[in-house]
Amino acid sequence: MKHNLLAGIPEANTRYTQLPNEKGHNAVWDFVRSPDDRFYISVCGENEKPLTALLYEYYPKTGELRLIFDVADVWIIDPAHMPPSKIHTSIDFLPDGRLIMATHNTAPAPGHKQWMFEQHYEDPWEGYPGSIVMIVNPDTNEVQVRGIPVPRESIYGGMLGNHPGYYYFLGYMRGHFYRLDLETNEVKDYGKVSEYSSCRLAKDDKGRLYGSSFTGGIWRYDPERDAIEDLKIRFMSPNGTKQRRQFIFALRSPRGTLFMVDNMDGEMIELHPETLEVTRHGPVHLRHQIPKNPYGIGGLAADGNFVLYYGLKTYDEYCPIRLVRWDILSGGEPENLGLITPGGKDSQYICEMLFDRDGWLHMVDVCGEFSPYVLAVDVNKLQPPGEDAPDAQIRPYTEPDYNGVGSPAFMHIAAETVRTLPLHQYMDWKDTVVKHVHAMDGKVYAISGKESVYLIESDYSGEEPKEIAVVYDEGAPVSCVDAGKNKAALLTTDGSIVLIELERKRVGHRLKVPRGIELVRLHFMLDGNKLLTSDYDGAVYVCDLGSSGFRMLQNIRMETNDAEPVKLSDHRVLLSAKNDEMRIYDISEMRSETLAIRTPSIRGRAFRATITGGAVLGDGTIVLGTYDGMLFTLSSDLRRTTVYGRLHSSGQLRNFIKRNHDEVIGVHGGTKDAGHVFHFSRECGFVDLGRPRVVKDNNELRDMDTEWANIHYISSLAYVQEDECLCVASGEEYGCVVRYREVAFPTGKAVGAEKVERDGY
Repeated sequence: MKHNLLAGIPEANTRYTQLPNEKGHNAVWDFVRSPDDRFYISVCGENEKPLTALLYEYYPKTGELRLIFDVADVWIIDPAHMPPSKIHTSIDFLPDGRLIMATHNTAPAPGHKQWMFEQHYEDPWEGYPGSIVMIVNPDTNEVQVRGIPVPRESIYGGMLGNHPGYYYFLGYMRGHFYRLDLETNEVKDYGKVSEYSSCRLAKDDKGRLYGSSFTGGIWRYDPERDAIEDLKIRFMSPNGTKQRRQFIFALRSPRGTLFMVDNMDGEMIELHPETLEVTRHGPVHLRHQIPKNPYGIGGLAADGNFVLYYGLKTYDEYCPIRLVRWDILSGGEPENLGLITPGGKDSQYICEMLFDRDGWLHMVDVCGEFSPYVLAVDVNKLQPPGEDAPDAQIRPYTEPDYNGVGSPAFMHIAAETVRTLPLHQYMDWKDTVVKHVHAMDGKVYAISGKESVYLIESDYSGEEPKEIAVVYDEGAPVSCVDAGKNKAALLTTDGSIVLIELERKRVGHRLKVPRGIELVRLHFMLDGNKLLTSDYDGAVYVCDLGSSGFRMLQNIRMETNDAEPVKLSDHRVLLSAKNDEMRIYDISEMRSETLAIRTPSIRGRAFRATITGGAVLGDGTIVLGTYDGMLFTLSSDLRRTTVYGRLHSSGQLRNFIKRNHDEVIGVHGGTKDAGHVFHFSRECGFVDLGRPRVVKDNNELRDMDTEWANIHYISSLAYVQEDECLCVASGEEYGCVVRYREVAFPTGKAVGAEKVERDGY
């Protein structure tokens, strides 16, 4: 048989419905059929214009629409904010017939050249305040707004559990999985389940929820155990692509299994929920047309006989998306039914497709020249087009370049090479929270673990760990510090301090913390194998690892649990005192001296001026950061500060490490901030190096052969000057380590940098 790939779907078997796009709405990302056989469709805007989402009821017999509401009419939207431009894969149905849904955003604020969600994450005026959850009565059009469950997070897919009092949803920015209790309004954060955006949730017959990471790893949430399980099942690309591999569509089959497919270079897998057996049915592309470039799937639906229908988008040359049929339960193969281009209105992508009770398939086109529209097709009258079928009217379309800013909008850390070590692919997620990272001699060591201490060894470039070893099984790491070359000191959950010999992967020494002392932090090593530590009340101790002795220091305390003393020598430390005061403490004499100058602070917030990190340069200058994010230097004579300001509007500066005698690297941000790595030198000032974000949406990273990563909370840094290797570790479950070689550190004088020198401040 000769395959006709240029023919379109015969228009005699279709009906075209233009969806409202007069204001620029160009997409639909939710199209659902309710249990009482009503259809709802969300009309959305993205990329170009600051639009709000609309919800319509769609009548499948006629193609007519009824507007239910515009989000702009039910929620206060500041005209400078990024708007709630979408309702995205989040509509579900309450038992009383009402709809529950959430907003999402991929549209710019009015003053932005493009959608810059993460670039304006912390901007209170031009950022995104967070998605709202709504309950809608489709009979009265009444909308009940339940508010913003997670501030600044954009909800990217939601679903009710079998218990209708719980609404589960995914976060775009952080890749977390959440549950909203609709009775108490309590939000439970189950932690990170994806590098970042992954929008689809599916449910099996027992009410267990399934989702995936951005890189195609499938997980399951069991409401009875109230726990997430990594199934260690991954979508596999036939071409080894590292594009979008997240699970995007699913259907429950008549035999109780789930048919699931991923986004790019998709393969159809059948998951047996009880046994977790996976049947791989093969890729969704046509067997006689093997694409050279990654291909996409658009929409997925099954008829009454569970014959699958979906859109297939190929990118070898210009081509509209085509409709494909696959009688998968009978052992068939994918069949071409024609290109989707009604009257020359080429469809670039199909977001969703649904069958009505009469057997017509309704497909929603998005993100094209004529988008959005619905094309309804009587598939019972379709067969693969023969040789005599006329060629479709194809009108080539090139999507506008919405990247109005270009490389200045990039957020990643620029380096010659970037490699991700995806620990979540090789370990239980609970054990991938990295507490400490150490690099030396071409090797990287990460310390992690939820119940035991794991030591993970890798090199600077491998995508797999060389070895994963449990080096201590009586407790998990709480706080870690370097203890010289090839060693790390750990405070563990069983009340011990253990010294790990990294290359030998063993505990070199262990001592129990005396009864009555509840340590919370290890700070740094002192001369003579001694360790500076502190407890929950701020008391400071010197621990002698040789003699196992503990000595509580007098006239010193940590003002907060975030406070970090800065080592000036083996017997002198600098630390915060009350509010914005600074003190020098002599360990040998246990004597404290308050400095005449103060820590730089924001007016009215001097109580947030706690020093959270620092380092001493070669000339004796002390570089310091505060809980409020202020970076400043203190002269070696302790008489003058030079203030360099803040990196972002929130987040402390911490984890200071020296690149060399004149430069410092550190971390901006706490557990809820989007973590950045910063650089400081006297010559170049205070510079944002970017986020540890390996996302291939720009020319610099697109062709890099490494896994994706998006570290939100940075737990630890390591730098090897001889090898020019920077390691950045994740402090969340679903953890990873990103290794950078030859980072593009700033050089030369900083242009336009503002510095304020203050004597006696």
